[in-house]
Amino acid sequence: MNINWVYFSDTKNSPGDVKTILEKDDFELITTYQLERLHSLLRERNQSVLFLKAGSLYNVYDLSQEISALYPYTYIILIVPENTENLKMAMQMGASDTLRSTYEENDLIEVIHHAKKFMLQRAKMDQNYIKLPKAAGRVFAISSPKGGVGKTSLTINLAVSFSKMGKKVAIIDGNLQFGDVAMYCNLKPKRTIYEWVKESYGRDNYPISHYITNCEYDVSILAAPQRPEFFEGISEQHIKNAIEELKKEFDIVLIDMATYLSDIHLRFLDLADEILLITTNELSVMRLTQLYLETLETINIKDKVKLILNRFQKGQSLEVKKIEEIFGMDVYHTLPEQSNVVLAAINAGYPFILSNSRSHISRSVLKLSETLYAENNNEIIEVKKDKRWYLLRK
Repeated sequence: MNINWVYFSDTKNSPGDVKTILEKDDFELITTYQLERLHSLLRERNQSVLFLKAGSLYNVYDLSQEISALYPYTYIILIVPENTENLKMAMQMGASDTLRSTYEENDLIEVIHHAKKFMLQRAKMDQNYIKLPKAAGRVFAISSPKGGVGKTSLTINLAVSFSKMGKKVAIIDGNLQFGDVAMYCNLKPKRTIYEWVKESYGRDNYPISHYITNCEYDVSILAAPQRPEFFEGISEQHIKNAIEELKKEFDIVLIDMATYLSDIHLRFLDLADEILLITTNELSVMRLTQLYLETLETINIKDKVKLILNRFQKGQSLEVKKIEEIFGMDVYHTLPEQSNVVLAAINAGYPFILSNSRSHISRSVLKLSETLYAENNNEIIEVKKDKRWYLLRK
């Protein structure tokens, strides 16, 4: 695959290490300081990766928005001073990744690595777009029998992580009486699963997509009813049809489960391809988790479970091996204790994987999403220990 590597700076700064590292991989970097020349380079080929450093003549975010609109297939990497770095704005302006102007070599290597991986993936998608029909979406139920263990927060940040990998993602708020997925995203949906059941269930002219609320970070939410009593109007068959419809449209469907198990919630679990069961290193939580696993075993769906250990700190309470002995199964993934980051994101109504992308918890969620994706698609994805967050424009 041929990639058109371009570096633009309105301050006429040398590309420096960008050029050196690309040349080590036998890539050629074209450098330009003229906007007209930049437009000409991007028009020539679709497979372009642009390092964009501006600030003297142009606002780097405004210029990114313009280039993104004119050349949507360009993978834009913004190089910005640390004091002006704004991941949310970069995403809104069409950037694919950001790099601080004071970057270290490892940061640059990772940015280039992600750009190559994304361009390769997109080239494969373009090649097979007409030949291959869309596969049915993968369904993950995120569950726990204990409230307050980070279930909803993980669901939302995992969804954003999948989205930034180029996947089309939907969340079903499975807590049909007291769901708060929308609130975590600072949204007030006008239409929910209740309106879909009431107004359009069984009618071809009113698809479920009309009742989905879209977030600014490319995640769609089928929200819980606005009133707890509306839960009674939703049946197991409604749930089955909703999941089937969403699987046709989305690559990934995440279900944020309630802490209790009703017939409807057992249906959620039954229809899920995998169950991410959240627990913590606390005896009361582990006791409920064990009961939950025993329940799933009686209905023959325990084999779907992947155990996620949240808020883990080495040297405190039980170690991972001991926890695995208690549950009789491996811990699939551990998430570190960073309550300050998580709580700040919840209060702001904005995912921490965007607001604090370099935190340990963000990197851990990113690693989890990549592992789940690679496992389900028989791929091997290299996940570095010191991975930084990146934004992938769809």
